[in-house]
Amino acid sequence: MMAPILCNYYITYRCNARCRFCDIWHHPQFRQVPDCQLSDVINNMKQLTKIGIRFIDFTGGEPLLHPDLPTMVDTAKQLGLYTSVTTNCLLYPTYAKALQGKIDLLHFSLDAIDAGLHNAIRGVPSFDAVMKSIAIAKSLGENPDLLFTVSTANMDQVGRLAQFAASQKLMLLINPVFRYSQQTPLDIHLLDVLDRYSRQPYVYANSALHRLIRRNGNDRYRPRCRAVSSSIVISPDNYLLLPCFHHAYVRLPIRGDLLSLSESPIYQNQRRLQGRHAFCHACTINCYFDPSFLYRVDEYFVLSLLSKVKYAYDKFIRARLA
Repeated sequence: MMAPILCNYYITYRCNARCRFCDIWHHPQFRQVPDCQLSDVINNMKQLTKIGIRFIDFTGGEPLLHPDLPTMVDTAKQLGLYTSVTTNCLLYPTYAKALQGKIDLLHFSLDAIDAGLHNAIRGVPSFDAVMKSIAIAKSLGENPDLLFTVSTANMDQVGRLAQFAASQKLMLLINPVFRYSQQTPLDIHLLDVLDRYSRQPYVYANSALHRLIRRNGNDRYRPRCRAVSSSIVISPDNYLLLPCFHHAYVRLPIRGDLLSLSESPIYQNQRRLQGRHAFCHACTINCYFDPSFLYRVDEYFVLSLLSKVKYAYDKFIRARLA
């Protein structure tokens, strides 16, 4: 059985944006949760490497609100972990130098090339901060990706965003909004448009995810989700969340022994039940399916792999040859 490869580490639930498609910033249950402690993060990361984790995504909330993020990513690199951080860029200009060279996959959220629309979606005036952050990051030798969370509200922006990404020689990552909370999922017929753009240089979309969406998402009776097998999710208050963050009905206090928890009967039971819960039906949450596609060799595995090959070529080869 393959070990988990990814850790989604929620280091804070605080956020300085008010995005339409996210409820973390206003949900009452998250407001009472304190930020993670640096000592817990370091201890957990050491155990994550023993479990087999290779990638760690420091997330939130807005991860740059945590003052210890530079130390966290630096320690993760020292432990041999690949790191990723997604930011709305409001604080990136302040912390850019402290984070320089420590994040393998740096993502800047950009939902429209039209400043007014981007700011309306994000709920705060962040467009100028994104543009400033792109310039700063490139001046420091960073190669950030542009994360485009696409919905019916900003679908008309995809062409202009693709052009902008190509002009900057940066990857545009297409992330279809998913069904969660009060958010309306993307109209399935719009996937054809996204697929056409994903063939262009510097544009990435996971073809496997698009196929899953077209088939109405995860089938709980024949589940494709491998959220527990592929990923470990940790909350700011140091709980292991099962089976995933969005449906964490099992919360196990870590108490310094993450390794034992990952081998416990309750964890193994959740592994057997992954994708089979009632709330798993029709799920299309990208952050769980993206690693899940690696855990079974089938058409989704192939489509996901091909999409990642294109991403790697555009990001690491095409951009250097241009």
